[in-house]
Amino acid sequence: MEKKNIVIVGAGFGGVAAALALDKKLRAAGKTDLFQILLIDRHRHQLYTPALYEIAAIPRASAPDKPLAASFLLPLEEIVKNTSIQILRDEFIRVDPSQNILVTKNNSMLPYRFLILALGAEVNYFNIPGLAEEGIPLKTAEDAVRLRNAVEEGMQKKESLKIVIGGAGASGVELAAEFVNYVCALKEKDAHANICNASFLLVEGTPEILPGFSPLIAGITRKRLKQLGIVIKTNAKITSVKDCRVTFQDGAQEEYDILVWTGGVKGPAIFANSPLPLSPKGSILVDGNLRVKELQSVFAIGDNAFVIHQKTNTPLPWVVPVAEAEARYVASHIIREIKGKSLYPFRPWEKYPFVITAGKKYAIADLIFFQSWGILGWVIKIAVELRYLLSILPAKKAFRLWRKHVTLYQANDQ
Repeated sequence: MEKKNIVIVGAGFGGVAAALALDKKLRAAGKTDLFQILLIDRHRHQLYTPALYEIAAIPRASAPDKPLAASFLLPLEEIVKNTSIQILRDEFIRVDPSQNILVTKNNSMLPYRFLILALGAEVNYFNIPGLAEEGIPLKTAEDAVRLRNAVEEGMQKKESLKIVIGGAGASGVELAAEFVNYVCALKEKDAHANICNASFLLVEGTPEILPGFSPLIAGITRKRLKQLGIVIKTNAKITSVKDCRVTFQDGAQEEYDILVWTGGVKGPAIFANSPLPLSPKGSILVDGNLRVKELQSVFAIGDNAFVIHQKTNTPLPWVVPVAEAEARYVASHIIREIKGKSLYPFRPWEKYPFVITAGKKYAIADLIFFQSWGILGWVIKIAVELRYLLSILPAKKAFRLWRKHVTLYQANDQ
């Protein structure tokens, strides 16, 4: 009997978690002779995205471009080793739910019994004139390396450097805090600059930094950023960018040497050409079982899914713990459906753990049952990374890669 396909598109945190959970559950259920898991991604690796801001702040002298980026790319072949998961290097084009067919760039038409869409999100420039052309995003390893190089080249050309970061969510906060030490450390090593003559402006369109986080966490973070000398500008919506100048809604302007954009994401543009129901931000609308609305065999998880919390009536954040929770639920749901067992809805937590780093071995950690900030928060941060690497890679390789990451993280913490 020909095996039926369980296809997962996207090898980010959600996609990999779903694949590994399904493989384990299929083996336990004795169904590996009936189903095969196909994990599709256009890359041969998974990018460890929580470290993007670190990549952008590691001096060239410590790590050349390609080896630096490669250090945070986790090979998919290593992740699926000793499993029955098959890797297909391909790209999503569209889905035909009427025939249970996935159309891809290389394999053309791929039949599926179950399909999980986990393509992540794309940078959202909100149609702000000039922003896409002049702003540097922080979404890929290439973006991080490009930003790192732009900073170092900028310092070689100017005695004083002004960096503006648009978006004070977790990514913007982490990057701003890390850049203070990075830029100042490089300045001090420059024979022509014995002091750090650089300025940092963190811009947020809402009334407070870290929108969606508790007032306590936002307050602790704000205090830390001010201690680092970072200027914070809230209630400041950018309306245009031109000639190294940002214009805000109230008409005020700010000049910059480097503009970084971490102010928003949206669903993959490719979905616009598919029959999938989409939210205003281009993410996929799902029901209480994380199935794409009106479709029985198609699920969406992670950043490309628009999931509403039943109690708070607010969208779930697009963060790693949520993506992994959704992945585990969908894997269980599929197995229960295969077994003919009753199904239950996805019940997200009201709060998920997180760690926000704030420069030079300082982090704010909220593990729900325990909160900490400072050096202990940073220790929790690197422990969380080790835990993740151990969950997807052989122990020896996980520890070796983790040690390398920790060494790189400290490259600008002197």
